[in-house]
Amino acid sequence: MEIQGTPANAGKITTLLVDDEIGAINTLQGMLGQYCPQVHIVGTALSVHAAVEAAAALQPDLVFLDIEMPPLGTGFDFLKQVDPSAFGIIFTTAYPQFAIHAINQFQPWAYLLKPYTVAELKAAVQVAEDKIRTQGNALLYQAQRQTLVVQDSRKGSLLLRAGEVAYCKAGGSFTDIFTWRKNKIEKITSSRNLGEHEAELPALLFCRTHHSYLVNMAFVERFERTGRNGVIHLHPPGHRVDVSVAKMDIFLRHLDEFCQMNAR
Repeated sequence: MEIQGTPANAGKITTLLVDDEIGAINTLQGMLGQYCPQVHIVGTALSVHAAVEAAAALQPDLVFLDIEMPPLGTGFDFLKQVDPSAFGIIFTTAYPQFAIHAINQFQPWAYLLKPYTVAELKAAVQVAEDKIRTQGNALLYQAQRQTLVVQDSRKGSLLLRAGEVAYCKAGGSFTDIFTWRKNKIEKITSSRNLGEHEAELPALLFCRTHHSYLVNMAFVERFERTGRNGVIHLHPPGHRVDVSVAKMDIFLRHLDEFCQMNAR
């Protein structure tokens, strides 16, 4: 996939750093920046309360989490206030006695005992990268296999896989669905409107880029801005769809998320 205008950090592990000591955060931030280029730090937090707010707002892939953060709680308190399945956890602590409880109850991706070495940090980040890749591949596979029934105006009821749909184009109360099957694009005219298909197709794969277009991100070959608007060039060559001003931010966020999941 060749993307023009892709966000600079697409494909990286979005990461939140949580520690009550600013020096520890600065040290970790410097080590990650120098030795772990696959990590993109999206935020830091010095308390449990700030960490809960940051996790909700930033939705990171990974959280480096200190355990002891006196006097306002622990890393365990943070995990009780969020959905721990929403991101991976790498514990960072100077207290080895917490290890068994942390591993048994929260199943972190890694556990770093301060002061940790560069090799230990790199190994922990590699575990996180492997976990995210595996999860992302599984989610994409499930989304691509999702089935839908389309009422074609000429051919009757057709069964499609979501992964076969390259893009959809609105046509009033009808929708033209362009599918990639048997190494060629085929057009199916559905009796349902574009909004109905948008609600049915998996949001992980599809993005509404314009009031007239719904695009499967897996078919995006290249994106270019045209003033305040944009154009997406699709695979196979010769097919393109518009990105409106109103949908630009939504599309770029979706593109970033899809690239993060797909590039690993």
